[in-house]
Amino acid sequence: MDRKLHIFYRHVHIKAERNSRDPKKNRPSWFSYEACFRNLLSTIRNDPNGNRVKLTVMFDGLFEDFMDDFVAGYQANKDLNIDLQFLEAGSDKNSALITLNFIYRSNIPDSDLVYMLENDYMHQSGWVSKLFELYDSEIVKDYVSLYDHRDKYFLPMYEGLQARLFHTDSHHWRTSPSSCGSYISQLFRFRSDYDILQLGLPDYFFFNELIDNRQRVLLTPIPGLSTHCMEGYLSPAVDWPALLV
Repeated sequence: MDRKLHIFYRHVHIKAERNSRDPKKNRPSWFSYEACFRNLLSTIRNDPNGNRVKLTVMFDGLFEDFMDDFVAGYQANKDLNIDLQFLEAGSDKNSALITLNFIYRSNIPDSDLVYMLENDYMHQSGWVSKLFELYDSEIVKDYVSLYDHRDKYFLPMYEGLQARLFHTDSHHWRTSPSSCGSYISQLFRFRSDYDILQLGLPDYFFFNELIDNRQRVLLTPIPGLSTHCMEGYLSPAVDWPALLV
């Protein structure tokens, strides 16, 4: 099936990140929001299935803020084919809820994939094709995160955690009890669970609702195909700084 992947990249001007979006986050020394965005564009462009990806930037802010943001320079490059939506959400929670509603009301085909993506993730080369390979397989999945959560390997709350392991031709996948706010699903599954997603619960809790109460299956890759850029929590076994472009 020639399904497509629709990425909804939630972004806010860097001044808002400093002032109101959890300024205490401990970032790796090599981290920058632009580096993450540039990495995303590069991994899409260089993937054999990159032409099946549509990128929409969900920008939380005013037009004036956007024109002062690094994303504006990339969006102006028509060859990159980046769509843009202004939200004026004012908070991370509102940005997520508005984006969820935007996806819910879209005319995306039910079998296509939608990717809610925060602006502080790096991706490995080949992630696009590996994701399509997973969805073309018979492996049961309702949600996918490309992040191999390091905390699942050392936090006491996950001691004794059990997982089912799967593999496609090129990658291994495992079940996981939760993920962060960057995740992928087919649109039909997204719409069927919209009543829970739109409650605005923290990511750990809405995944608990989906997995425990609706028996949804969340898969994550081993090793990670992306990482949340938090010092001490990077997906293990990947040299992330080497992927900077």
